[in-house]
Amino acid sequence: MKLIGNSRFLLIALLFSILYDLSADSRSRILVYSWASEDFVRVQNDSGEKVPEICAFLEGQYYSDGMEEEEDPVSFEMVTQILAPEMMKHNFILNQPPEIVDYILLVNWGFTEEAAEDAFDFLENDIMIVESEDGFFEEISTISSNSFSTTGSENAKLIGATKMSQLYPYSLKRQLLLEASEEKRLFVNVTAFERNHLMNKREADKLKPAWITFFSIPFYGIERVEALQAISEMGSRFMGSDWDSPSFIDYRDRKYSTTPEAVEYLGIESD
Repeated sequence: MKLIGNSRFLLIALLFSILYDLSADSRSRILVYSWASEDFVRVQNDSGEKVPEICAFLEGQYYSDGMEEEEDPVSFEMVTQILAPEMMKHNFILNQPPEIVDYILLVNWGFTEEAAEDAFDFLENDIMIVESEDGFFEEISTISSNSFSTTGSENAKLIGATKMSQLYPYSLKRQLLLEASEEKRLFVNVTAFERNHLMNKREADKLKPAWITFFSIPFYGIERVEALQAISEMGSRFMGSDWDSPSFIDYRDRKYSTTPEAVEYLGIESD
């Protein structure tokens, strides 16, 4: 009897550990989205290595955490000091004078706002009919949503999740993107502008980015430096790539493929 009790305890503990890892650990739900213009190609040499690109950071907008002290923001210097070494691993040459660079990198960063509980009044009660193991059919009630709250809509623009609307309405990936847009996240987005474009652009012309990469992490139970390090390492690998939709990455999984269609968080189904 005691053995059975211990076995049950161990099983419950194991299940709790698995669920905790998948839901509570911010590093298992890093979100990355990379976009590139049609005329941008990251040039490679004969060995397949990316040719170095000379870049300079440009300070953009900081979105402060409503809970932080005014004298304790996440500084631009902190972000770039962590981000630069990761980008250099992928042949970006940084901290060069603006007059000799190939690209100017506009960096926006900060925190998204967690949606208030009453923001979820738009949730719908869906009824699904499923077949049970004994051959009978039963109704299962689920709560779901197919649209952002007002807060989530603004957050989605910062973390690159606006393409959620193009996914199948009840896909798991769409639901996870919705959840990511409604939670508090630490994010960085980097927009690359070709220097020649900026120099030759007329006042009436629109800015034309070469590529944009969004990377963010749930900001729960994680330190700022640790969070920035994790998303900088993941996001810098894909700068200049062009993806169809955002992807979730588990920072702890060192065996994942680096192709856009493969860097999917465990459990996400293809759309």
